Amino acid sequence: MSHRWVFRLVLAAAALLLLVRVGSVPIMDPDEARYARTSLEMMRSGDLVVPTFEEQPRLAKPPLLHWLHLPLFRLLGTSEWVVRLPSVLSTLLAIWITGWIARRRFGEEGAVWAALIMTTSVLVVCIGRLNTLDALLAVHILAVVALDIAEPEEVGRYRSLVVGCLLGLAFLAKGPVGVILPLLVMVAGRTAAGRPVVPSLSGVLRALAGLCAVALPWGLVFLKRLGAGSTGGLLQREVLDRFFDGTDHVEPPWYYAGVLLVGFMPWVAPLAVGLFRVAFLGRGKKARTGLYAGAGLLAGLLFFSLGQGKLPTYILPLAPLVAILVTWELGQELQAPHERRFAAGLLAGTMAGFGALLAVVSALDLPAEAGTTALIGAGVYIVGAIIAFIGVLRHKPRHVFGAAATASGLFLLLIMTVFLPSHARSRSSLPLLEAVPALKAGRPLVVVGMNLPSLTWYLDQVPEKVRVVHLSERLDRDDAVVLIMDRRDVPAAGARTLRRLEEIGSLEKFVVLEEIAPNPDLIPDSRDSPIP
Repeated sequence: MSHRWVFRLVLAAAALLLLVRVGSVPIMDPDEARYARTSLEMMRSGDLVVPTFEEQPRLAKPPLLHWLHLPLFRLLGTSEWVVRLPSVLSTLLAIWITGWIARRRFGEEGAVWAALIMTTSVLVVCIGRLNTLDALLAVHILAVVALDIAEPEEVGRYRSLVVGCLLGLAFLAKGPVGVILPLLVMVAGRTAAGRPVVPSLSGVLRALAGLCAVALPWGLVFLKRLGAGSTGGLLQREVLDRFFDGTDHVEPPWYYAGVLLVGFMPWVAPLAVGLFRVAFLGRGKKARTGLYAGAGLLAGLLFFSLGQGKLPTYILPLAPLVAILVTWELGQELQAPHERRFAAGLLAGTMAGFGALLAVVSALDLPAEAGTTALIGAGVYIVGAIIAFIGVLRHKPRHVFGAAATASGLFLLLIMTVFLPSHARSRSSLPLLEAVPALKAGRPLVVVGMNLPSLTWYLDQVPEKVRVVHLSERLDRDDAVVLIMDRRDVPAAGARTLRRLEEIGSLEKFVVLEEIAPNPDLIPDSRDSPIP
């Protein structure tokens, strides 16, 4: 079978991992539900400039994802798989582009390996199935990097203009990071590869023209609607404060070391060897792609590590650089399989260690689905490690990397079919709605001390939000309200308020309450609460 056909099979396997049960997994809190609801409100309002969530302006992110949702919602409805379709398609396109880069640098076999490494990376598949901005951002950044890596004769004379348009789309996907990150990667990659860093003036002008043509129309209308002061405050709050002060998700600088270890298991082993080899031994034209990918990866990681706010999803745009560098390292071992097998041996050892870790995890007191996933995953990785060690002894790097890809792919399939559907239900309001039918009765709904965007999504009703300390005042309205609280917050409401309430349903940490009497003075004085 030709490598072209194998490449197509890899894309088919990627589609399977991204689509299997994607429609049976409920929309999760907070980001998935928030983005989905914002798109729905944009479709209903017809306002393509200022997104809203729960009928209030949502200004944190630009609207590209919502624009993509609009035709999908109109044509296909608003089921879970439709909501996640932009991310799935973006991830598939990113895998294809990664193969395109590798084909031109490493040949047909290199395209297969690069796409396969992307397809079997935990971070890529898990985030690629979620309704978030990261997959959409990643594919546009990757397209910019692909054009930058390519030789001039491979992309034509309009490269700078196309790069500018792609930067504009990346900006519309997630804001300034869509422009800053690819420029950092390009500067670092070009410097390491010995290529000119400063582009020509005509190239800069064409890129600026493309960027402005794509992003400026929305930006100008947005600026006019909000005003210069509000827009400046928004940039200060959402860009500068988030990066330098960490308004959300504050983590230490070494946070992404752990994300790399888990998110690119088991490819972290050849990745580490490849980074070392390209940094200290990489010379000449044949090492240019490895140098570019390694420097771009390190620059991106440094950028995200310096920021105070951190999430695993942020480094998804760097995943193609990981795949390219690991593919480059495999190529080095294939050139001298008897002398260079350190990466292959380390990869086999990593698989064995991860399999042993999963076996230990499976013995813990976990939910049934998590325990089953860990136990079967342990067996898959240990068998894969045995096959890989045989490949190391026989000086067959392809067998080692193939065993790793197979084990990782099977483990990911297990995660998507067994673990993720159960885990997602614990992060969504859908099970609560199924357990407590009163929530669907159309009565006034109040969420106490929490944000549950998935509740708004599934009920298509905007709940009122109050703090626990203001709950008594809210009950004075006497409008047959239904309350949702975290059970841990119930005692904070106070005995006097709780005497006015009774539980009508619960699920895990959530308790659903309704008022039983509008006036607490009519109830005998008692310190006992009806809430267990």
